Amino acid sequence: MTASTGHELSPERERATLATISRRVMPLVVVGYVMAYLDRIDVGYAQLGMGTELGISAAAYGVAAGIFFIAYFICEVPSNLMLRRFGSRVWLGRIMITWGLISAAMVFVHSLNALLVLRFLLGVAEAGFFPGIILYLVSWFPENRRSVALGWLILAQPVAYILGGSVGGLILEHVHWFGLSSWRWVFFLPGAATFVVGLVTLFKLPESPARVKWLDDDQKRWLTATLDAEQGPPPNHGIRAQLAALRERRVLHLAAIFFMVQTGDYGFSFFLPLIIKQINPEYSDTNIGLAAALPFVAAGVFTVVLARAGARAKEQRMYILGPVLLTILGLVIVVLYKDQSVPAMFGICLTSVGVYAWGPAFFTMASMSISRTQAAVGIAVVNSIGNLGGFVGPYVVGLSADKGPTQGMILSIIPLVVTVVLLLVWRTPRVQPGSEASVAELSQIPG
Repeated sequence: MTASTGHELSPERERATLATISRRVMPLVVVGYVMAYLDRIDVGYAQLGMGTELGISAAAYGVAAGIFFIAYFICEVPSNLMLRRFGSRVWLGRIMITWGLISAAMVFVHSLNALLVLRFLLGVAEAGFFPGIILYLVSWFPENRRSVALGWLILAQPVAYILGGSVGGLILEHVHWFGLSSWRWVFFLPGAATFVVGLVTLFKLPESPARVKWLDDDQKRWLTATLDAEQGPPPNHGIRAQLAALRERRVLHLAAIFFMVQTGDYGFSFFLPLIIKQINPEYSDTNIGLAAALPFVAAGVFTVVLARAGARAKEQRMYILGPVLLTILGLVIVVLYKDQSVPAMFGICLTSVGVYAWGPAFFTMASMSISRTQAAVGIAVVNSIGNLGGFVGPYVVGLSADKGPTQGMILSIIPLVVTVVLLLVWRTPRVQPGSEASVAELSQIPG
């Protein structure tokens, strides 16, 4: 139920307001995030041709895939502070334009060193994009609608895998324009598309509820009052108050959960094309792409269903724990039945569902557990530390890939088991820190 704010709308108008916001805000945000994940997974499909042409081993590929996240870690917090300064529309548009250009520039890669440099620069350019989107959505959606909005956002990840798998395989097999190797077009075409979407974002993304014309004054007052009641007033504190999030135990606990689950997930995701190639050595590049895409259809459906199921839940932890356990089960099946294509593909499907379905609940839980003042830095810290798992996972799996990428999946299971332990000891605060309810609760404590 929406908090009482003194600026009430009828339930029908509340639903209509949130439906209008979803219709106006979510399409461009989701498209942008689809491009972000296409940018991350294209290196997996490019490796099918790039590895042979440039002589890049599985271990070296793991470093190249993961070094992106080192830069991401370094630049994430500064990027979110810049978003606070310049606004969501300008900063998110800038991020997309620069990463699109760098991704397209990979068409000129002729050595491992050049690939490492561009992958690092890509991480610098893209840093802050996902936590920036989370902050942006938190400024539009109350708690009882946020999980659904985040569900549609996380849906962009399996959609990107569906597109990346089907299109990436086709490009590898059929696109050899201007005498360039097909794997180079796997980088260039998504990069060019991202550049275009970035330009659209720069000019068309609605900045904030207060600045749009498609909400009337009553709707704006209701939304502002509701968000202020849940989160506290918009922050006007300096950088020092925001940086206090760096030493918040709750923020660091969330970051540890995210790091462990990302280590397991990315160890699987970046090596998925090679895993399918090992399971079915006779598959063409197109067949590998299609086989990799199919499990994410189920992942997309399950992600949205679970997000809706948990939309009004104050305790989001169980909606994270279930998908993580499903991921562990799927990986165990892949490892045990790697030589049997049907059960191995079933394991891949279970893993794919679990890899994405936990996301909406996790970021809903994070947004409810960090004060509005510390949200920019807090969410950036959670995301940046967590995404270091995007370096560790592929690197560790790559070291084990000489015996086949499915053997590396054993090492992906370990951090997911740690994730389960971290979730079991997590305690969600009863009210969001900094909210009106939190302030009232603190005022009643003696002394």
